[in-house]
Amino acid sequence: MTNNKKIMRYKIISFIFLTFLISCKDVNNFSSGSYPYAETFEIKLPKDRVIYKIDSIKINKGLIVPSFKWAGKETLLRDKNLKNGYFVFYIFLKERNQIMYCYAKDDGTDKTIIGLISIQNGLSLGNWQDVNRDLSEDENEKLK
Repeated sequence: MTNNKKIMRYKIISFIFLTFLISCKDVNNFSSGSYPYAETFEIKLPKDRVIYKIDSIKINKGLIVPSFKWAGKETLLRDKNLKNGYFVFYIFLKERNQIMYCYAKDDGTDKTIIGLISIQNGLSLGNWQDVNRDLSEDENEKLK
C-alpha cells in the first residue's frame, strides 16, 4: 500500500471515529475514573481544611443524614476516607428529602476537587441516581 493510501485510510478512520464521538448524546460513556459522571468543583483549600469545613457545615446547618431502617436494621451513612485518597460524604437536604453522595479529593496542590456523585430520594436506599447520567438536564441544573 502506498503512503498516500495509508494517509487517506487514517483520515477516513479518524473522521468516522470523531463523528461517532461527537454524535453521542452522552460523551460520558467514554469517561474513566472512579466517578466519571460526577459534577466537579475546585476549591482553593487543602483537603483536610475542606473536610473540616464540610463537617462543620453539616453539624451547624442540620445536613447530617439521619439514621433509618434498611433491611430491618438501623443504618447510618458515615463519611469516610477511602484507600484511593477520596473522602466520601453524605449530605441530607431535609426540605427536599434527598441524600447527596459526594467526594473530596486532593489534586496534588493546595486545591481540593469536590464531586457531586449521586442523589437518593428519601431515606430508603437502593435508588441512587447518578448526576449527569440518570437525572434530566433540568434536575442536574437545580442541583448545581
